[in-house]
Amino acid sequence: MASAFAGLEKGAHNPQTIQIRYRTTLGVTETMYRRLIPLTALSLAVACSSDDSSSSSDTMATSVTVTASTTAGTVTATNSGSASATDSSTSAGSGMSDSQSGTDSTATTGSSVSDTATDSTTASSDSATTAVMETDSGGPACGNGIVEPGEVCDDGVNDNSYDGCSADCQALGPHCGDGMLYEGAELCDDGNDIDNDACSNACGADKCAEIMVVLEPLTPNFMMVLDKSGSMVLNKWDHDQDANTPDVTRWNSLYGVVSDILTGFQDKLNFGVTLFPSKAATNSYTQQACVVQANPEVAVAPNNKNPILAAIPAANSTQIYGGTPASSGMLTAINHLKSLDPKYPRGVLLVTDGAANCNPMAANNTARFEVYDQGLHTVVKDAWNNDTIPTYVVGIDISKANTGNAQDGNPDNIVPYDKLNELAVDGGKPQAGVDKFYATKNQIELQAALEKIAADALSCVVSLDEPPVFPQNTKVKVGVDLVPPVMDCMNEDGWVYVYPMDDMNMPPEAIELCGSWCQQLKDTGEINVEYYCKPG
Repeated sequence: MASAFAGLEKGAHNPQTIQIRYRTTLGVTETMYRRLIPLTALSLAVACSSDDSSSSSDTMATSVTVTASTTAGTVTATNSGSASATDSSTSAGSGMSDSQSGTDSTATTGSSVSDTATDSTTASSDSATTAVMETDSGGPACGNGIVEPGEVCDDGVNDNSYDGCSADCQALGPHCGDGMLYEGAELCDDGNDIDNDACSNACGADKCAEIMVVLEPLTPNFMMVLDKSGSMVLNKWDHDQDANTPDVTRWNSLYGVVSDILTGFQDKLNFGVTLFPSKAATNSYTQQACVVQANPEVAVAPNNKNPILAAIPAANSTQIYGGTPASSGMLTAINHLKSLDPKYPRGVLLVTDGAANCNPMAANNTARFEVYDQGLHTVVKDAWNNDTIPTYVVGIDISKANTGNAQDGNPDNIVPYDKLNELAVDGGKPQAGVDKFYATKNQIELQAALEKIAADALSCVVSLDEPPVFPQNTKVKVGVDLVPPVMDCMNEDGWVYVYPMDDMNMPPEAIELCGSWCQQLKDTGEINVEYYCKPG
């Protein structure tokens, strides 16, 4: 291989780096060598020279090593390597000869250069011409990821993306400081390089404090509204579906199931309880049978099992009296939930063994006890439609027969089963199928119903400690699965942002998973949220 070095001259005093490319033509085989040569207080101009008197013969060349040594005043280039045959060349004016199995030296007045490169080529009976060039084509190689003379930029892709380069390497793509605001990549762009003004030199991307966070669902606030009417102890049932064991009161079963649910879910749900009527209710055909406290017996709080069990009648109690003032009990529970932080999911569990009476607006006792309290539906429906507080409705041994028209303290001419079915729909949490409410006939079914409800009430909303800087670039994962963003959480599977007061002009405060992804979150207990400050 023959080569020439010329034009060596003194340069700047600071260390510099230049790039030299070697291209060897051996028949149809081309190989490029690239080396970075540091120079101290020197500048190296590289030229390529050859003339018609140059000749070479090459039988076979492999693993060729090119070495250049530099000392001030003289340039010496040495090519050394091993080959199965000999390659020699003479270039008039350069005084260089080369043998692939030996050593080749060239002296040029000026200074000295040291470099090493290795190539493996195979050729037979070819002519070889070696040239030192800036690029294969004599100009910058746009697309190689190296910014060379004549190029403004070169990112190797050159697709004009944000913080990228144009296809011809002659212009920057959109970038911070160009005075244009690029949504999804910038919060601001004032077109200057002043870092302490209203817009930083990162155009807002420096405000991204987190790239990936693991978030757990919020713990919902959940009120239990329990029927403590006289019928809960007057009526007994086969609680365990075993004819050989004695029947127990409905209240006995309800107490046991509530205890079990609190044991299993008190670390996942913040429970509170309201009784209707309260323990102060009497066994009378008067307003005193419909007394309900204005505040819950136990306010919502974490780990609330013991306070709740202490506040309600004992499992074997028979001193339980009163009517069925369900609407008053629901109002107490819903008003309490509305007084709590609305960012936490809320829900109500209504358990009853009969149709609602004790209408607080009734003019007399007949209207109070013998007329169904349709106001219960208004209370439940408004809680769902206006405040997104759902009500799960559970019935204990509910009759499907018409109540008739007797003065017995029960609402006349209704079918209790049908009324609870309507109420379950109004509450926003109906079951699929014929039974819209949870119709239970024994304690086993009651236990299963409350466990299912508690599991469903687990939250699919995760709070964001800080709103993402670029909300449109957020990615949500459950495990390794990417969850798609959607627009309608009621009817689509994916995730949506939750905004304070439902105001989409404010930064999002939480993420809610919808549909099947909600169930996956309940199963896993956490999601991964990735904040991206710039596209990609």
